[in-house]
Amino acid sequence: MLEPTLVTGLYAFPSDRNVARLLGYVKRRFNPRRSRKPTGAQSPMKAKSIAWSVYMVLSLLVSVTVASIPAITLFLFFFQKVDSAFVLIGLPFNLFKDFFQGLLGSVLPSFFFDHFWFVVLIVPIALFCYAIFLGFLLVMFRLSRRAFPRLRDGYYPMETGQWLLHEYYEIYYVLTPYFAWFFSVFLNTKPRHTWFGAKIGKNSIIGNGLLFNPERIIIGDNCWFGYNAIVSGHVYEGGKLYIKTVRIGNNVTVGANTCLMPGVEIGDNVIIGANTMVPKDRVIPANSIWVHGKVASRKAESSETDPSELRVGRLTVRNTADEGSHRESNAGKSDEAS
Repeated sequence: MLEPTLVTGLYAFPSDRNVARLLGYVKRRFNPRRSRKPTGAQSPMKAKSIAWSVYMVLSLLVSVTVASIPAITLFLFFFQKVDSAFVLIGLPFNLFKDFFQGLLGSVLPSFFFDHFWFVVLIVPIALFCYAIFLGFLLVMFRLSRRAFPRLRDGYYPMETGQWLLHEYYEIYYVLTPYFAWFFSVFLNTKPRHTWFGAKIGKNSIIGNGLLFNPERIIIGDNCWFGYNAIVSGHVYEGGKLYIKTVRIGNNVTVGANTCLMPGVEIGDNVIIGANTMVPKDRVIPANSIWVHGKVASRKAESSETDPSELRVGRLTVRNTADEGSHRESNAGKSDEAS
C-alpha cells in the first residue's frame, strides 16, 4: 500500500516526517557552511530558492495583516455604535436592558451595561467580522499565489528548485481551511476549489472529497464525489515528482475513499467504485464501471429472453418492480375473466 506522502505529497497529510523532510531540504539548501562549494549553475538556483522562500513567508504575513485591518475596524465600529443604535430604537430593547441591570447590576461591572448589546451580540458580531477577514484573506492569497510560476506537466526531481516551487504554489490553497476555523465546513467546498483554479461543471458536488492541485483538475457537469474521495494532480515516484492534469467527464460518480492519480482521464457516465484507486495516466472509457483495476461496461443491452432484465457488463440485473406489476396486471385480467 502506498504511503500518503507518495500519493498526495508533503502538504496533503502533515506529519513530523513530512515537515522534517521539507525543513531538512531547506537546511541543506541554504546552509552556508556546506563543505562543497556550489558551481556557477547552482548559485543562481540557490539564490532563486532563497528569494522564493522569503517571498512566501512575507506574502503570508502581509496577507494576514491586510485582511485583519478591515475586520478589526469593523469590530471596533460595532463596539462603539451598536449600543447607541439600540438606544435610538427604544422599546422594547430598553426594557430588556433595564430588567437585566436591575437583576444583575450589583454583580456585574458597569462596563457590561455600558456596552450591553455589544456583549449580548458579541458572538455573531465576531463571526461576521471573521468572515470579512476570510474574504480579504482569500483575495490576498490568490494574488500572492500568482507570483509563483506554474510548472508544466511532467517529472521533476525532488529537493530541487522546481520541487520547492510546487510546494510553495500549493501552500495558499492548503492553508485556507486552517484559517477558516468555524467556516472551514463552508470553504472546503466547490467555491474554494474553483477560487484556486479548479474547473468544476454545473451541478457537480464535491462534498467531503479532497482535491489536491486544484489548478490541474477539470470536472464536468453532474458529478458526485463520495466521502474522502481524493483527486490529486501530483504523485511522488521514488525521487521524482510527477504532476499532470486530471480530467473527469460528465455524470461521473466517484465512490468513497477512492484515489484518482495524476493524468487520469475519465469519460462520461462512469462509476468509480468505493475503496479503489485509479493509477496515473489511466484512461477510463465512457459508460463504464471501474472497480479495483477492472473495467465493466455500463451500456444496457436488451435481453432477448426477458425484457425485465438489464445487462451491465457480465452482470444481469432483473427488474423486480416491473415483474411484480406484470404479475398484478395478469392477476387482474384473470379476475375479470372469472
